[in-house]
Amino acid sequence: MKTTGTKKKWLIAGACLLSLMAGWFIANPVGRFGFCRFGLAVYSACPYPLSDLQIRSDGQLRKVDKTHDIRMETLAWLLESRPDVLIVATGWSGTAKVGDDLQALPGVDVRILKTGEAKRLYNQLRKSGSKVAIHYHSTC
Repeated sequence: MKTTGTKKKWLIAGACLLSLMAGWFIANPVGRFGFCRFGLAVYSACPYPLSDLQIRSDGQLRKVDKTHDIRMETLAWLLESRPDVLIVATGWSGTAKVGDDLQALPGVDVRILKTGEAKRLYNQLRKSGSKVAIHYHSTC
């Protein structure tokens, strides 16, 4: 009888774990931002604590050094994928500065937004199939 009780506990624990994992992937969909707060980004269900990210329109992702001065050379890698829309997230309170040379890129719709707004727009555009790239600043 003890064996049956132990099996039942393991089955319940396994079902709970599967439910939690399913909830995580529903809340943090692949190819989009999920739960994000100051200093934490979750992209494609992977948490990135204290990291700034760049995601190209072809889906490639990389971590980048934190900077509060975002210039053309910072974003060159993103532009290689020829996005239609480039989103530059300037932090949760919008304190990162963006170079004047980024305001008008020929053939690219540049959106400079606070991080919360930037991630929402990125998710909307990705869902609609747009060629969108983002520089994601996770703090400030």
